[in-house]
Amino acid sequence: MVKVIEDVDKRPTIIGGMFDRIAPSYDTLNRILSLSLDRYWRKRTVRSLDIESGDLILDIATGTGDLALAALRAIPCRVVGIDLSLGMLQQAERKSDAYLHDRYSLVNGDATALPFRDGAFDRAMVAFGIRNVSGIDRCLDEVYRVIKPGGKIVILEFSLPSNPFFKAVYLTYFRHILPVVGGLVSGNASAYRYLRDSVIDFLSPEELVDTIRTRGFTVELSTFFWGVTRLYTLKRKVKEASE
Repeated sequence: MVKVIEDVDKRPTIIGGMFDRIAPSYDTLNRILSLSLDRYWRKRTVRSLDIESGDLILDIATGTGDLALAALRAIPCRVVGIDLSLGMLQQAERKSDAYLHDRYSLVNGDATALPFRDGAFDRAMVAFGIRNVSGIDRCLDEVYRVIKPGGKIVILEFSLPSNPFFKAVYLTYFRHILPVVGGLVSGNASAYRYLRDSVIDFLSPEELVDTIRTRGFTVELSTFFWGVTRLYTLKRKVKEASE
């Protein structure tokens, strides 16, 4: 089984502080390092959530708000975004159009201890944040608790490509180019070394699927760009919610 390496420190204070420091350059680097494909991946994620008008959606690790804003602009809904980093939340607030402010609420908090009542949300989503959580089981249990029975959840996350040739090319880019470019633009090379390590040493798609199923969800897996990103579509089981 693939293990997260020991020197990747995922304590909330460490993760929150790291993202505070790179928040001003985060969106710019996302566009550069993903060749703007991150925008397409988020749009696909929003479509797969099957949002209905009036839904209340939880956006975990909302960051600078790209996924939340994509949902808000796609259909009349409400989004509550939660993130460890105040710096990222400040960027999200700046980006939110004035007419969206009453539909997008921001909360500084931990995904493993969500400050919401049971069954508060119709749907939930997280993009490129699940691997940063210290305690995925606890996070999934909390999502299960705050989602209504039958509610849908989508998780978009980086992974390693399956094709051996493409995987070798990707790892060369990821290990040697991404940290350099990220460090030059953000002024914080260590944050992009963390990004590299957190992806390389994260659970495999199969392991994450198994973990999700043990927490009471059904799950389907989709692949984007030869496996660079994966989309996990979860549902809270209705029959178990009444137990």
